[in-house]
Amino acid sequence: MLLILATAASCRGTATPHSADATADAHPATLKVHVVCHSHDDAGWLKTVDQYYYGANNSIQVAGVQYTLDTVVQALTANPARKFVYGEMGFFMRWWAQQDEDTRALVTQLVEDGQLEFVNGGYVQHDEATAHYVAMVDQTTLGHTFLRKTFGAVPRIGWQIDPFGHSATQAGLLSAYAGFDALFFGRADYQDMAHRKNVSALEMVWQGSSSLADASIFTGNFISGNYGPPEGFAFEWADPPIMDDPRLDEFNVHERVDAFVEQCQRMAASTRGPDIMLTIGSDFQFANAHLQYKNLDKLIRAVNSDGRVNAFYSTPEAYVRAKHAYKESWPLKQDDFFPYADFPHAFWTGYFTSRPASKGFIRSATSFLQAARQLEAFMGLPGKEAGPTTEALEEAVSLLQHHDAITGTEKQHVACDYHRRLHRGLKYAQAVVTSALEALIRGQDRPGRDTGGVAPDSITLDSSTGSDAYVAASQRVLQEQPNPIDAPITLEICDWLNITACNTTVHLSSAGKGFMVAAYNPLGWSREVPLRAPVSSSTACAWAVTGPENEAVTAQLLPASPSTHDLQQLLAGVNATCPTTFGDAEVAFVARLPPLGYSTFFVQPASGACAGRGSIQSNAQDASLQTDVDNAVDKEQYVSLDNGFARLEFDTHTGLLHSLTVQDTKVQMSMHLAWYNSSDGLETQENRGQASGAYIFRPNGLYNVSSEGSGEGWWGTLLRRLGIGSNQGDPIVQLDIVRGDVVLEARQMFANWATLVTRLYKGQSQVEMEWTVGPIPFADGLGKEVVVVYTSDVDSKDEFWTDANGREMIKRTRDYRPSWELNVTEPVAGNYYPVTAAMYVQDAGKQLTVLTDRSQGGASLQSGQMEVMLHRRTLADDARGVGEPLNETACGCLACDCPGLVARGRHWLVLAPREEAAKPRRTLQQELNDPPLLAFSAIPREVGSSNADGGRIGLRRTFSISEGHILHSNVHLLTLKDTGSSYLVRLAHLYQEGEDSILSRPTTENLNAVLQLLHYQEVREMSLTGNQLHADMQRDRLRFDASNDLTTSWLHDASVSHASNGEGGDSGRSGSGRGIARQAVGRPQQRQLLLDDSAELARLRAGAQIIDCHGGCAVDELLVTLKPMEVRTFELVYRPN
Repeated sequence: MLLILATAASCRGTATPHSADATADAHPATLKVHVVCHSHDDAGWLKTVDQYYYGANNSIQVAGVQYTLDTVVQALTANPARKFVYGEMGFFMRWWAQQDEDTRALVTQLVEDGQLEFVNGGYVQHDEATAHYVAMVDQTTLGHTFLRKTFGAVPRIGWQIDPFGHSATQAGLLSAYAGFDALFFGRADYQDMAHRKNVSALEMVWQGSSSLADASIFTGNFISGNYGPPEGFAFEWADPPIMDDPRLDEFNVHERVDAFVEQCQRMAASTRGPDIMLTIGSDFQFANAHLQYKNLDKLIRAVNSDGRVNAFYSTPEAYVRAKHAYKESWPLKQDDFFPYADFPHAFWTGYFTSRPASKGFIRSATSFLQAARQLEAFMGLPGKEAGPTTEALEEAVSLLQHHDAITGTEKQHVACDYHRRLHRGLKYAQAVVTSALEALIRGQDRPGRDTGGVAPDSITLDSSTGSDAYVAASQRVLQEQPNPIDAPITLEICDWLNITACNTTVHLSSAGKGFMVAAYNPLGWSREVPLRAPVSSSTACAWAVTGPENEAVTAQLLPASPSTHDLQQLLAGVNATCPTTFGDAEVAFVARLPPLGYSTFFVQPASGACAGRGSIQSNAQDASLQTDVDNAVDKEQYVSLDNGFARLEFDTHTGLLHSLTVQDTKVQMSMHLAWYNSSDGLETQENRGQASGAYIFRPNGLYNVSSEGSGEGWWGTLLRRLGIGSNQGDPIVQLDIVRGDVVLEARQMFANWATLVTRLYKGQSQVEMEWTVGPIPFADGLGKEVVVVYTSDVDSKDEFWTDANGREMIKRTRDYRPSWELNVTEPVAGNYYPVTAAMYVQDAGKQLTVLTDRSQGGASLQSGQMEVMLHRRTLADDARGVGEPLNETACGCLACDCPGLVARGRHWLVLAPREEAAKPRRTLQQELNDPPLLAFSAIPREVGSSNADGGRIGLRRTFSISEGHILHSNVHLLTLKDTGSSYLVRLAHLYQEGEDSILSRPTTENLNAVLQLLHYQEVREMSLTGNQLHADMQRDRLRFDASNDLTTSWLHDASVSHASNGEGGDSGRSGSGRGIARQAVGRPQQRQLLLDDSAELARLRAGAQIIDCHGGCAVDELLVTLKPMEVRTFELVYRPN
């Protein structure tokens, strides 16, 4: 975080003398200066969150949040005119828990009196580039829930003052749909700000969504580009105090008033109307609130006595009300604020990728949290101190959405602290999952469920039965078994599956024993998903898998890749995990899983010949392989992988991908690894001084990974490989081909520290690409930023699309900004955008997409090309405050004798005809983001035995929380959480307007059918964060009119025709418009789902959204319609058992 003191600006007026408790109404014709006191408290950055709270480790930074809150409360109590705003609930909640009842009563009164106002109100101030929208919503909800329960407070202002760029999702979903009246931030591109200052458009109406109705938000960009006080008025940073005794030689009141008024006048020249907002405060300010307020009291009195402006303590909420009272139109903004640059050669696009392993850990933990909550909600929260909950993981995931956590821009010791917290929370949530699955598999049921003691129907299925029949069978109501299995089942969730390591499976397989895999699907759809289980191949060369109905499931044993072996040894060498858990092979199979449910699979050594063992081909002359080597790769120029859905062709001479075909759509394409040399900031020209670092990406040349040190730029090598120029001297990428009945793999080694494994799974049309990068070598003294480049013949010209936090796809144009004329100073870094989940290029006939499993930076630097940054290791600091190079090691230390960090992740490539591309892209994006949870155990002994009169003792091999009800393919169950008194439920429409001719239409879901196993007596529709009734939010939220458009192009491809309202979803249900309707039972022909906007708003304001279910809501009654990109939130109040 770069702490730049704001040089705020101003305007001149006339006024009469005024006291320190002046208000805006006292002088209606005068420039009104809203003095807003605040402290921006980072939840970790240079110090850990604990150190920041307690004021520890002040040798790094003097900061102690507890002292800020202590002294602010005292100072506010001393003068009722004073006000203060605060945003970081993670700190406030901790402080609140430590206060006595008298202090709590005092603070409650300050909130009620409007002296203490909460802005944003999230657990942290989240990042907007690298955070996924699910986690953004969750962390905001955590803070908003505390405020509602503690004070009955509902934040009205978005306060994203420090993130390094701003997303459309923040404007539409996280602001307007959270009930905010306005959104304020500090940072925006220096060219953008210069343009908007000139046209008085620093305050605007931001329409962040092309799909969501009523998603515009009044938005203010602080004129300083930061959020600190005006220059010379940072009293806590040793700026001159107000010396108001005229007997003093250093009496400075007149000079201070003149300086203050001058800055206010300058600010007003770039805004509209007679009101301006002046922020007083910055990072960890007001730890000495008495010093701040005493000087501000004096300044306000003196300024008002001078009469040119009217200054008074205020809040952002009061300021917005004043602006709303103008009743005028404001400039309209329709794109986003990425990428952000604060100087010509300083683009903050490196943090899109910084600390990639951390970003992957956070994303997977976020997904795990959603799944664990589902099981926790179904099984019921344990009594106080009776067992583990998901609370610790919720807090950890929320904490790591902070804009110096998920961004990777914190000091190394802080990153380690974050990861310890996330790991600790994950262990608690894993215990929730395993205990729930163990109970369900053993035949137990959720506490309080009235089962009547009836045994469950078995689910019978032969191998010829279709998936619909399988799902129907798994949908049956499962009730308490009279004789649940009495053998203990101890499930293990393995943290190191991505390096072929798992204690349970490896130990059992090394002893020649089988094991059980329990796979839980958190999606509201049934799915077929490839699973891989680590094993030791020392006792068996083939394995058999049986499904939940004892049906045979095709399985394949494939050896671990050389890069996996290397990674295992590296982690063992730094004591990261135990070598005895390492497998040398994996059993792969494709599992069919019910919606919101699990199935179990038995994996056992197979007798007879090793028919399930895959074969390997290699183009390496000295290949040393664990299975027979077929030298066919050396005999043919092209080798293909074909699973019946997709076909890959590799050039055996170069080892590179040559083409991809999915059904009838084909592209010529190549994948390659390259690295940018990180600028060290020592150039001697005009750009001297700016290095690549944790925040900033500033490249200094691009090089081929596999020909390191050759002196040839990578582009020249690539052109030759594509047939342009001579083929002589082409470097060979080692290519190994693994074939089998379940998965086909192409393993490419570009260097001993950089590999790609490309996979086609049985029955799957997407191409999985697993990348492994590191330890990035630095003995040559060069920082390196590693990218994978997908080059194709897609005629995309200068256009490409990236997602906004996993939601809407936004059109990007190379070397162009929609809202202002761009002066290109960094042609590579300036074209990088955040890729949270997806990126694609397209032409008239086809669309090629890259889906990511974590946030990364991406660009399209030429037609048909997509470039995604995978890993970074820089040797210089970029001078933006963190004070460290981005030099991660496997030990989590700096300047130590330890190998560099290895990062491993996955991309999915999706190729489809352009008009059909949205469906596979959206579906697969959700499946990649929410993989099934896997747990492993020994196979229980009593399976199949019958040693009791009550009947067969067995396992509940499959189960669905939704009783098998399947959501439409364009609807996602975003949240199912037990709050202790109710269930918080969110449904999300996954498509944006015009994206698909069918699936972009409104869709109606039966909420009760999905959740009928839960017990609730009342349903309320709430705001996005659940802190107020949706009707109240709609009624109370301020809306601003917009006029001239700052944006010259829209957010997504306008050439796709917009779908009209009508039938939506893939089952053709009727429904459009917004509504939660209670159907008239027995009169389906009179079902009324469609409400025009005015009628619906009147109904919502009347409170009709609250539905009474005391007598039990019938299956068909709770019908919820979702429009494109809409997220709807419901509170289902408990019904006593």
